[in-house]
Amino acid sequence: MTQARTGIYEFVFGATRAERESVLRFWDVLGFVPVADGALDADRARAAYGHASALESVRLEHAGCGTFGTGYVRLQFWDALKNEGLGSASPIQTGSRWMGMYTQDILQVRDSFNNAQAIGDWDLWLSPLVHAALMKPAPEVSFYEPFVGLREQLVFGKRFRLAFIQRGGFDRPGFGTFDESAAFRNTEGSHANIVQPDNSFSTQFYKRVFGFETAPFGEAHDSGDEESTIAALNLRDGETFHVERTRAVDVPSGLLQVYSSYMPGDDLRARSVPGCGNLSVYSVHVDDLERLAADVDADADARHLGRFTDEFGQQALTFYAPDGYAWIAIEDVA
Repeated sequence: MTQARTGIYEFVFGATRAERESVLRFWDVLGFVPVADGALDADRARAAYGHASALESVRLEHAGCGTFGTGYVRLQFWDALKNEGLGSASPIQTGSRWMGMYTQDILQVRDSFNNAQAIGDWDLWLSPLVHAALMKPAPEVSFYEPFVGLREQLVFGKRFRLAFIQRGGFDRPGFGTFDESAAFRNTEGSHANIVQPDNSFSTQFYKRVFGFETAPFGEAHDSGDEESTIAALNLRDGETFHVERTRAVDVPSGLLQVYSSYMPGDDLRARSVPGCGNLSVYSVHVDDLERLAADVDADADARHLGRFTDEFGQQALTFYAPDGYAWIAIEDVA
């Protein structure tokens, strides 16, 4: 079994070369700064990612990334995009991805994006700001019994799909490391999300190939019948889903949350592959690329594109899991 060293290493976002300055500025506000850059010509990009367009890439690091080697951002700037990507499509649809991070001031997040929307900076989909109690059933909240739980705000735009979460009245050490100097006092990318085809939930491939385990408090369960979940995930009337949170063994950040709806819907997987705009790929560090390729080939519903040297000079492999999601595996030489 191949062992994923760090869980989710990178969140990969696509844009055009012309958007480079504005996209870098956006991530800088969230505390992500460039630490590596590189390029591939169109032929090498096609061999690596299946998209024949010249590519320039920048890896961004947040102050929290070094804690467990997780939550980096890779920006891929293409001469021409395959398509515009997921954009502001609702969360619980086949092929959907979004990046989660924690913040210490969810109200500042909400107010800033609401104002950006109002003055026309971006065309955004913003969920309501929701509250989800930690305990079930939820206790009555009062001045004498303060709220304990999560507050969440999803913000999806043309070039980003982000969920900001604030813990209230409790802590979960290691699940995201805060940068107190950042404008929103947010963490690195703490968890990734994918939505598998409806009625086809399975985390077995990720457990078998990456060695992922079920995360504490993340056991597989049905959800979607609570008001906060319905609002945050923009669920359709009567829609419910199955979900599980997984992680690299004993690594408390860089988690993968896997969803599958019980209600048929659109399939957006063609808008969630390398070369697309917005969030299109996740990457992981693995200890043996050859073993990973063999593990992928052993599954009749998975496929890999082959081993290559990526834009940062690393040995890597792009593959598709049985659920149709694209991944980049990077050989860990540390």
